[in-house]
Amino acid sequence: MTDAKRAIVTGAASGIGRATAERLLRDGWQVTGIDVRDAMPADVHKIVGDAADSTVIERALTTCGDQLQGLVCAAGLPPNASWDDEAAWKELLSVDLTGPYRAVLAAMPRLSEAHGSVVFVGSIVGPMEGSLRSPGYAAAKAGLEGLARSLALVGAPGSVRVNVVEPGAIDTPLDPPRFPAHDRPDVPLGRMGTAAEVAAAICFLLSEDASYVTGTVLRVDGGRSILPPGAAIRR
Repeated sequence: MTDAKRAIVTGAASGIGRATAERLLRDGWQVTGIDVRDAMPADVHKIVGDAADSTVIERALTTCGDQLQGLVCAAGLPPNASWDDEAAWKELLSVDLTGPYRAVLAAMPRLSEAHGSVVFVGSIVGPMEGSLRSPGYAAAKAGLEGLARSLALVGAPGSVRVNVVEPGAIDTPLDPPRFPAHDRPDVPLGRMGTAAEVAAAICFLLSEDASYVTGTVLRVDGGRSILPPGAAIRR
């Protein structure tokens, strides 16, 4: 399919990144995946390496030719319990915030050529909630909002759109849940979301249906961020 749109998806071996790669493949895209593991979907062009490494991004870009219609930054480290460990802080910021910045920096010329779209995978932790155990994670995810708004301005002259999807409680191995996936008293819809549901939101933002959407945040959290204080206890 020489006319297929091309996308790079970081973190494509598991969770939301893998679900996004699978959805894009079903929709007819050519997908290059980046992950530290090679367990990516079969039809993905696999680049094994650290998505925060500029040389790895450049290797992925060589597979895309002169144009790149989509970039999804889903690679990330989960929250950790080392809030007072500066090395852990630096690692989280490097992977979860600097990595997406480096990816867009390298990809912007190709995205501009194709009038492409970027989606960062953030979290409601940071922008909407603090984190008692992992301030580094919260800071990185909150930073993605400011980065997306700023890069949306940078990319606008080339018709490059940049947006953020912010998941809430999603049933993936990233962060073990405090409650059963099907019974979440802290989520108005009463359950955890799935990686496929987040992938659907990401693919919408990549699509022509979102051609006038840039610099914005789409929360996929089952209503958790609108839950009134104490409501989970009363339910």
